[in-house]
Amino acid sequence: MAAFQYLKRVYERAGDGLFVWDMIGGKESCTSGPIPVTDLSCLVYGLEEWTVVEFLKQYLFHLIIASLTIIAILVFFIVPLTIGFFIYLSNISLLIYQRNSELEADPLSDVWDRARKTIASFWDIYARIWHGYELHGVENLPEGPGILVYYHGAIPVDYLYFLSRLFLWKKRLCLSVADHFVFRLPGLKLLLRVTGVIPGTREKCLLALKNGYLVSISPGGVREALFSDESYQLMWGNRKGFAQVALDAKVDFLDSYMKVLDCLLFLHMEDFQSNFARTLGSQSLTIQI
Repeated sequence: MAAFQYLKRVYERAGDGLFVWDMIGGKESCTSGPIPVTDLSCLVYGLEEWTVVEFLKQYLFHLIIASLTIIAILVFFIVPLTIGFFIYLSNISLLIYQRNSELEADPLSDVWDRARKTIASFWDIYARIWHGYELHGVENLPEGPGILVYYHGAIPVDYLYFLSRLFLWKKRLCLSVADHFVFRLPGLKLLLRVTGVIPGTREKCLLALKNGYLVSISPGGVREALFSDESYQLMWGNRKGFAQVALDAKVDFLDSYMKVLDCLLFLHMEDFQSNFARTLGSQSLTIQI
C-alpha cells in the first residue's frame, strides 16, 4: 500500500522513543520502544502525526472563516456583477444585430424595434424570475409627451425592468436622462443610443418632449442613490431644471414611486413628492410603478 510505503520512510517521535516499520520476516509491524503495535494502530498514529493533518487541525477554523467571508463577498456583489454582465451582453447583441442587418438608421427609429423587443423580453424574464417584478399604473401614462420622475436607487435595476415592460406592453420607448459619466462608460454606446438614453440638458429634454416622447428623470441622480432615515435631506445640488422643462414644454408631470429592489423597502418619499406638488400644482400626477 502507498500509505505504508510512505510511512515506512518516516520517523516520528512517539512518547519515549521512535516508531519504525519492521519488515523482518516479511511481516509488517510497528514498534515504539519495547511494546509492539499493530499495523492499523501504527497507521492511525502516523496519520495523526502527519504534517498535513496537523495543519488542518490548527488552521481548519481559519479556513472556514475565510471561506464564509469569500462566499459573503460573492453573494453581496453577485447582483451588481450579474446586472453589469447582462448590460454588456445586451450591447453585444445589438452590435451583432446591427452587423447582420447592416443597419445605419437612426437608433431611435422603429427599425430597431425588433432588437429592442428581444432585449426587453430578456430583461423582463430576468425581472420575473429574480425579483418577481410587477408593474401597475401604466394606464395612467399619457399617450403624448410627459415627464416621469422616479427614485434613483443604489442599483436602479427596477427602472430597467420598467423600461422593458413598458416597451413590451405599450410598444413605447421612454427616453432616459442620464448623467454625463454614463456616456463615458466603455462599450455601451450603441445600447445607450438604441434604448434612448440622453444627456440631461434642457435643450435635449425639450426636443424629446416636442417630438412626443415620454422622458424619465431622476432628480439628484446618484446624489439621491443613498439609504436614509427620517433625518435625511434631499440633495439635488440646485439642479431643478427638470421642473422648468415640464413647465416650458407644457406637458404632464408624472410623479411615481417604486418598491426599490436593491433594498427591498417601500419608499414613498413624501418630501420628494410634496416638492413637485408645490412646484407644478395640478400638472402633477402620481402613479405606482
